Amino acid sequence: MSNKRRYIAVIISDVCEVYQSQIIKGIKESAVQHNYNVAVFASFFARRIDTPLNEIGEENIFSLINYELFDAFIVIPNTISTPEAHEKIATELQKSGKPVIYIDNENPLFYNVCADDRTSIKNVTNHLIKEHGFTRINCITGYKDFNLSENRLLGYFDALKENNIKIEEGRYTYGDFWRNAPIEFVEHIFNCGLELPQAIVCANDTMAIATCEELKKRGKRVPEDIAVVGFDRIIEGKINVPQLSSVEPAMSDIGIKAIEIIDALLTGEAVEQNVYVPGKFYPSESCGHEKSDSEDKAEIERISKQAELSQYLINTVYMSENLQESANVDEVFRNLGNYMHLLNDDIKTLHIYLCEKWDVLNENRHNEAPRHMKGYSDIMINKFYSCHEELECPLSFATSEMFPPIFYEDTPPEMYFFFPINFQDSTFGYAVCSCLGSTAAPNAIFRNWIKYLSNALEYLRSRQHLQWALKRLERMSEMDSLTGVYNRYGYENRVHALFEDAKEQSKDFLVIMGDLDCLKMINDTYGHGEGDNAIRIIAKAFQNSFTEDEICARIGGDEFIMFGIGDFDEAKLKTYPERINEYLNHYNSNSSKPYIIGISIGIYCAKVPQDAELKEWLDKADENMYADKKSKNKIFRK
Repeated sequence: MSNKRRYIAVIISDVCEVYQSQIIKGIKESAVQHNYNVAVFASFFARRIDTPLNEIGEENIFSLINYELFDAFIVIPNTISTPEAHEKIATELQKSGKPVIYIDNENPLFYNVCADDRTSIKNVTNHLIKEHGFTRINCITGYKDFNLSENRLLGYFDALKENNIKIEEGRYTYGDFWRNAPIEFVEHIFNCGLELPQAIVCANDTMAIATCEELKKRGKRVPEDIAVVGFDRIIEGKINVPQLSSVEPAMSDIGIKAIEIIDALLTGEAVEQNVYVPGKFYPSESCGHEKSDSEDKAEIERISKQAELSQYLINTVYMSENLQESANVDEVFRNLGNYMHLLNDDIKTLHIYLCEKWDVLNENRHNEAPRHMKGYSDIMINKFYSCHEELECPLSFATSEMFPPIFYEDTPPEMYFFFPINFQDSTFGYAVCSCLGSTAAPNAIFRNWIKYLSNALEYLRSRQHLQWALKRLERMSEMDSLTGVYNRYGYENRVHALFEDAKEQSKDFLVIMGDLDCLKMINDTYGHGEGDNAIRIIAKAFQNSFTEDEICARIGGDEFIMFGIGDFDEAKLKTYPERINEYLNHYNSNSSKPYIIGISIGIYCAKVPQDAELKEWLDKADENMYADKKSKNKIFRK
């Protein structure tokens, strides 16, 4: 065993499940003894209840792995949701050239540590045949073409062949390792035309429990009418009625063995490519034996309490509502701290990092690749941390560093878990945590807790986007589409407020009216397209005359108004018509258009007394504009 600090990455999904948590438990125990730091990169859900969009977002956590910084890797491929994700991981592992241990899925390119499921299921089936005398035995395994599923099905076949029992196609099927497939399988059992089985072998306990429930619905007793056995020996099976007969795979031992093999490889020792670790069968009530009294009662009570609390958390919305009431992202994380108690003191350290532009709005996505195509941003920002003991970590760092404390050599060896923070295919960041004492991995409560946070961030992001869209729609409703200046609605929304500001501040209020000359003649002679061009040029001429924060609007077909507040002397007022006409003269001189664009202008500006009305300013500016129009010899052709 080497005393040098080593760094191991574990790639897995759904660590809350017993199968995975037992592997993690063994890895953690052995890693501490070997002075290894372990980083567990995990998506929350395996394929049984996930959605394609969420798979994309969650599996981004695997893109976070910096393969150069680790000495070796442990992969539990059966838990990874999609073949595409597994293929990408396998490619990176090959490129790394470092020791790789596959668990429960033999891969000729790597070292493999597997539960001997085939032998275990064979022993269970033999128990039903030899101990109970059963000859009609059905079997439901997991997903088709899954190494684990196929091995467990082969063990069932081996026992039947060994005892000269015919393998009938209608007595076995592929399932989902979940509660859905057993419903169809029990339906098939009663309608396939074969004699009812004496026993059913299930490839995991979840399907076994669901099978018991479906048999009960049809009036069949377990084990009196049909015996049922499972695999994995999960807590739900131990407290089930009847207590489930089940195989306990040596997953913790497999985790320990994986670390031992890595240590041997890193120190140059020869290692077998494939190592198999057998499980142990515990017969109990569901196959006709007495209830086992060898259970750890304290452990059952603790896990039952956690399951109850997890269900309570799922059925409540208080945390979710409170987080979604937050006005901004900082308030989200301030409120998040109020719910640390829900984690039941199992979490030792917790850090949450967000991408630099985690809340980028959808309207920008046409200009850049979607976030789920890019993975994480180059820099991660620490938005939240909670530690039972001091753990120094920078507030921001390059994403390639993942989590700097992993590589601290002056701290005790530790296992850190990396979980995605996402909403469907939108990736916001990730959480990094470690667990206290004997806790192997974060439980379902933690998973729900993080999901509430993810949902709150999406709610905040969507709300900001909606507010932005509403403002944009409001602005669009106020803008004249032809000229880009305000329309009459935008004008009405602003002129009264600005006039009142001038009154309160005892400032001058400026109004400039403008009317395009000869618009009808331009339209009639050259067409409405040229008339529209003339209107656009007048708007640009007005905008060219701005000297302060004036506002310009088109309030009729050929009528414009500009208004503002300030201190205006006579010289300054003269600059407005001068700049407008200067712009038009320049345009007319350089334009190839056959017409001349001209404008009649009326200006009125005065300090606003307390009893003044806006109408006075508008009327006087309009009068001045009309006088200007009457005084001009209007020419529209060049």
